[in-house]
Amino acid sequence: MLFADKNALRTQLKVNMLRIRERELLYYTNNCLAISTSAALLAGFAWYGLTEVPFDSNANAVTQTLYLIVTTLIMGLELLTVVNATLCAILGPGLALRGPDGSMHNAVQGMMTHYRFTLACFTVGLICFMLSALLYAWMQFDWTLSLPMTLLIIYFLFILQRYYWRIYRRFRLPAEAAVTGAFNVGGAQQRADGGASGVDAQQQAQQQAEQQEYERQMAELRQQYGHLPESVRAQMGLGGPGEAGPSQSQ
Repeated sequence: MLFADKNALRTQLKVNMLRIRERELLYYTNNCLAISTSAALLAGFAWYGLTEVPFDSNANAVTQTLYLIVTTLIMGLELLTVVNATLCAILGPGLALRGPDGSMHNAVQGMMTHYRFTLACFTVGLICFMLSALLYAWMQFDWTLSLPMTLLIIYFLFILQRYYWRIYRRFRLPAEAAVTGAFNVGGAQQRADGGASGVDAQQQAQQQAEQQEYERQMAELRQQYGHLPESVRAQMGLGGPGEAGPSQSQ
């Protein structure tokens, strides 16, 4: 009965821990899906800029080359973002749901790592998107039109950077202050194991002392009644020295 109650309590505790960890899993899954949608939109714009945009034959070759390079970077980075985010949103919950014991923690840790890389790729691709628009202005239009566009693009890049750092500082959570759903049971388990081993050592030492005391008393009784016949001593329980003590008979 006690064994079944202990197992039930252990199972219930584990289920509650997994429910807490599941919130983190859903958090990263939703974020990956949101990023993949925006990244797919930017990748489509980049593909259009590579295949459908007409090029002026009189444009500067260096500007055209830089435009193609930056636009290709946008498409590559955003497609990498889509692939990473989609795979994390699909395979991460699958590992947590169908994997062996401990898969929930491995899935959350893996999604946390890949989410940071995915967000970095998306951010760099977004910056390249603005640079591509700037290069397109100098490639297709006269400087009288390109200059105002350049000033506007630089202004909005500054606004993006300003608001990014403003929001980041407002909601920034230091790594040492972040609370996760993982329970650090390793130290507690080690302390419990150490305490259990100490108790076992004390019990073994006590049993050895009792055995030695029993053997000493039996030796004195054998010496005291050594003149009696062996059959009488056997009936009295005073057999040979190899007779089991109380701890062994139990």
